[in-house]
Amino acid sequence: MKVRMYNVGCGDCFCLRDRKGSLLVDFGTSNNRIDGHPRSDIFDVIISDFTTISHKSLLLTNFQLDHISGLLYMLKKYRGSNDFNKIYLPDVFSASSMSRTLTLLLLSDLMKNTYLPSKQISLYAFVEALVKQPQNIEFLKRGDIFESKYQVLWPDCSVIEKETAENYAYIQSLEKRENAVSNRENEFTEALLRLETFADKLRQIICGTLKTNAYALECEFRDLREDPSVIQMLQTFEAANLNLRQFKNKISLVFHSTTDGEMNVLFTGDIPGKYMEMIAANYDDALPLHEHYWCVKVPNHGIQADYFDFTDYTPENMLISNGIYYADNKKQTKAYRTSAQYAGLFYINDTHMYCSSSACCDGYRNGCTCKECDVISPQYYKDI
Repeated sequence: MKVRMYNVGCGDCFCLRDRKGSLLVDFGTSNNRIDGHPRSDIFDVIISDFTTISHKSLLLTNFQLDHISGLLYMLKKYRGSNDFNKIYLPDVFSASSMSRTLTLLLLSDLMKNTYLPSKQISLYAFVEALVKQPQNIEFLKRGDIFESKYQVLWPDCSVIEKETAENYAYIQSLEKRENAVSNRENEFTEALLRLETFADKLRQIICGTLKTNAYALECEFRDLREDPSVIQMLQTFEAANLNLRQFKNKISLVFHSTTDGEMNVLFTGDIPGKYMEMIAANYDDALPLHEHYWCVKVPNHGIQADYFDFTDYTPENMLISNGIYYADNKKQTKAYRTSAQYAGLFYINDTHMYCSSSACCDGYRNGCTCKECDVISPQYYKDI
């Protein structure tokens, strides 16, 4: 087993290789430039490396741009090349009841871009790319085994359904209040229903049960975004401080090696700390973690909010894909720095740390404080 960690700044891109094939895990970044290079140049280098790999599949842990922007670039620029055996996705599509989960994911994109119509909406952009260039899709949920060697630890569809219901209960309270004061009765309800209908259409397209063309889908989405009632609904959500950013991480795929051995891997996507603790506690008595991992990919760029202590699992290697995150204010920017608890005094004995940039770590003090480490920057990748 070999893991190739690509330098994509504040993003994720890995390749797990063995004699039987390769699994790419995510391909994206939130940075426009990485080590002074335009991200398109970085993407081109990585795509060129992909072309040397035969028998490859791709797994997307979630649909945020720091995980899929490179894939969108590749599908657009290199149409027909780099075909994947399969693309694995977290299962938020297979049941009609999941349309509400997709509505929340779509809402979280639309809310942050209400006044920026040119900005890319990640979930929609992904579906649009698949309409133009269909792929072999497989959905994954807790307990599933894929590639004959990996087992899914998250998402748990029942937990996600509960989280969706809780968010919807709050949305419906806003809906009731807004309809009571609106000049046009049920305007809010109609806007939400229109969004739900579109989200279900995206679900059916991904499932392969609905055929459409990219132009028709683009026109429908443009009309949806320009609908005054939809815009008003989004403004209502923003005024009420409805925060769905964390919800996008709650669906994140987490997986590990199916068979307990010397080369166990654990990849955690952007899983929130709360759910990582549930997984570690084997909350449903179904899927215990292994006692030891050769390689652990740290959740969500190693930020403090999603910190998890992996000491009990004696990892030999820990991977933190990190970079500068540009937010609207200094507080948010600092929140996306790698936690100092992964470095310095908190170092796990006999663990080798790999990160994209030590300067983006809160433990950085005139140099890296990790005892054993490799910093990928300014290289394009590092093999573990």
